[in-house]
Amino acid sequence: MKNNKSYKRAGQFLLAAGAVLLVAHNSILWAAPQGSPAPFSVDATEIEYDLQSGDGTATGKTTIKQDGGIAVAQGGATFNSKSRTGHLYGGVTADKEDQHLRSNELVLYTEHFVSAVGDAHLTKGDKTLSAPRVDYHEDKKYAETLGGSARLSATDGSWLTASKITYDMQSGIANATGGVNLENKAQNTTGYGDRAVYDSRSTGYVELIGNAKATRDGNTITGNKLRITNTSASNTQTHASGNVRIVYYPRKDKKTDGSPAAQPAGKEGKEAIVAQGKGNTKAKTAVTAAGRDTVSQAEGAKA
Repeated sequence: MKNNKSYKRAGQFLLAAGAVLLVAHNSILWAAPQGSPAPFSVDATEIEYDLQSGDGTATGKTTIKQDGGIAVAQGGATFNSKSRTGHLYGGVTADKEDQHLRSNELVLYTEHFVSAVGDAHLTKGDKTLSAPRVDYHEDKKYAETLGGSARLSATDGSWLTASKITYDMQSGIANATGGVNLENKAQNTTGYGDRAVYDSRSTGYVELIGNAKATRDGNTITGNKLRITNTSASNTQTHASGNVRIVYYPRKDKKTDGSPAAQPAGKEGKEAIVAQGKGNTKAKTAVTAAGRDTVSQAEGAKA
């Protein structure tokens, strides 16, 4: 042991009973600071560790465990067992309960705050948040993207993209800013706006704010603000306000002889129904369980 450091390639060393242990062919560092509720452990091909400072360097495939979570890096890590901080690199995966994280690098700031850097993907339940960097507060279940190109997706194929997304996983509310685009697979709906508020729960909503537009089956509604409710249900409604314009292509009912209804008129060049208003215009479109769009209200008044 030199300069308060221990360096392990093979063999077995007991450096301080109950404090640090390196064993077997791979090096294992185990540290349980006084008063700590759970141990902090590092398992790697090689570990260089400073007993006085708690600083360590792990090479090769590295596994760090703490507070019920596990992170595995293919390229090694640097860490401090006393502060429980670290930097894992070379391709990293991390898991805790129903949360899964994947990125090029992972920075451990505290037991409950991490940054996934480089092609980062954070999954909880059926939702995945992706970006060049994702900061995650595990104790608050709160995530924030950095670096642009943020995406929140669901297992049903629905997605929302923006320059930045913050996502409260406890409430299910995501706030997106900067060139928001979305697609709702359940409703065959696309939309965009300057920013959005998205309630990702099963009976939730999406609110598009600023230069907002939503399209379903060729029918469109635009306005300063759109709110689409019951996003996972068949009876979704869209509420619009501010310079509203609705372009609607009606469908014909089934003929009395039972033959199929005509296709939406828009693509055959037939005339659309247009409702438009200014000022404090509000409009509402209802979608029936059969999937047919009808304009139920379009009214306007100057501010």
